[in-house]
Amino acid sequence: MKTNYTIAVAIILAGLSSVAAADFYTQNFDSMGAQGTTPPSGWSMLYLSGNSSSLVIPTGAEMATATAGQSTLVIWNQTEGNDSWFNQAGNMGSSSSSSNRLLGTSPTGSRGSILQLSLGNTSGQAINYVTLSYDMECMSLGTLQSGYSQTHEELPGYSFYYLNGSTWTHVPSLDLSNDGLSSIGHGSATINFSTPVANGGTFQFRWFDDDSMYFSPDFMFAIDNVVVNVPEPASLSLLVVGALALISRRRKA
Repeated sequence: MKTNYTIAVAIILAGLSSVAAADFYTQNFDSMGAQGTTPPSGWSMLYLSGNSSSLVIPTGAEMATATAGQSTLVIWNQTEGNDSWFNQAGNMGSSSSSSNRLLGTSPTGSRGSILQLSLGNTSGQAINYVTLSYDMECMSLGTLQSGYSQTHEELPGYSFYYLNGSTWTHVPSLDLSNDGLSSIGHGSATINFSTPVANGGTFQFRWFDDDSMYFSPDFMFAIDNVVVNVPEPASLSLLVVGALALISRRRKA
């Protein structure tokens, strides 16, 4: 009887790891097409007022002051020269015929550009954590300005934030800084909400790209393969009930 009991416990543990989360949202931006000027639903572009002289990432309070940018995307491909855009994001690819698209930025005239994802919580329950992953590609190297000798931007890549209640919170483990041409970085982390996001509420995530003081145009970065996972308590409950029933039958035997 002890062996059967142990097997049942193992079934519970194995099941918990397999159903603890599901892909709530995935986005690879390919739906934009090579000529699309509209980002996928839920995506928008913002910017922080200021200039390129800042050498540190924004605080949460500063992130809260972001201004909405243009809703129309610039179409840019790696076959073109590097470029920069004020309050606008880009539909990026390796060439005009490439179906593999990315959403990216190359800020100028501000402190930096922001890509924002807003997702409605349609899970049927309050959510107190999610896991998020994404890729970042360096699409183009920057042009070094006269008087500087740096080989890297002061804040290369993206700094990641999420809205925790009413506070924008930085997640260092989701910052990516790979800046070799065409290099691809990957970030993944669990994001905990001190104030659970209610059913019908909204998750908000931001990627901040600093306007470089050393390079103009900046290095050009883009994100791809965004995945957000949420827990599935309903599935967990069903699994545990079923496994406990199995244990009960084994014990009675």
